[in-house]
Amino acid sequence: MSNIRKRIIALTAVACVAVSSVASCSGSNSGNSGKGGQSSASAGNNMDDNLDHIVNEDGNIVGTPFQTGSPEDLANSGLTPPDPDVDLNSADPVSKEPATEIVEVTEANGEKATDANGKVVTQIVTKPTQASDASGYKSKMESRYCLWVDISKDSDYIFNDKFIKITFKLKDNIPDKDYPVRFTPDFSSVTGVSTPPDKVIQGNIRVGGSIEAQNVSSETGFVAYGDNVSAKAGDTVDYYINLKNNPGLAAILVWVYYDANAMEVVKLMPAGEFAEASNGSADIGKKPN
Repeated sequence: MSNIRKRIIALTAVACVAVSSVASCSGSNSGNSGKGGQSSASAGNNMDDNLDHIVNEDGNIVGTPFQTGSPEDLANSGLTPPDPDVDLNSADPVSKEPATEIVEVTEANGEKATDANGKVVTQIVTKPTQASDASGYKSKMESRYCLWVDISKDSDYIFNDKFIKITFKLKDNIPDKDYPVRFTPDFSSVTGVSTPPDKVIQGNIRVGGSIEAQNVSSETGFVAYGDNVSAKAGDTVDYYINLKNNPGLAAILVWVYYDANAMEVVKLMPAGEFAEASNGSADIGKKPN
């Protein structure tokens, strides 16, 4: 069961005492849709976590407004922080197993080791997750999450194109190279059904040169994709995560991974149609007012 589905079930349990039907529960609480009559309530009044929640006029929790933070901010939330072993240079942002490679064994005198048949001996070794490149630069992975749930009405929200905007401040004097920005999406419908994209396309910030923009024109399924952005050292960059052919969502949990030795996150905000659907924003590490 996905993290975000657990979040919907937890919210529904608080609001309706039963979890047999999220849709019927949300329908009964639809007098306020999260865009007017509802208010942001202290999570401690209803749930044992440190997140803000949206309540309806009856005081029942029907959502979690858009908010962001670091893994440490999710204490007691029931949402599991990501695996810390992330290879930023991998197309798969979270490495379930340590990356390995086959290398030839070398003797102390520098010659390759051979077996009795004269064949070069090899061994499997673990590759470092944050290896230095040829220039000696070493990456440092850090992550931020963004979370939003709205089960206040018996329907999903459809939003496409620009989805989440991450403003990065690139550090001065970083090497000219590609700096991957990786993300893992966890989406759900209002009924608590997991809605994974058919394809997730990662992106990069290229320092010191142009980079071809992402082209998803031929994609026909539900796609989540990151930008390709060119910049210079010291620049402030707006980087977008985007959606195409969104079938409808009521909850999102997105983890963003980036190289903290090359950049820092200034803001992480909802964008485009999602900004309207989420009805709010938050600075990094803070809850909405």
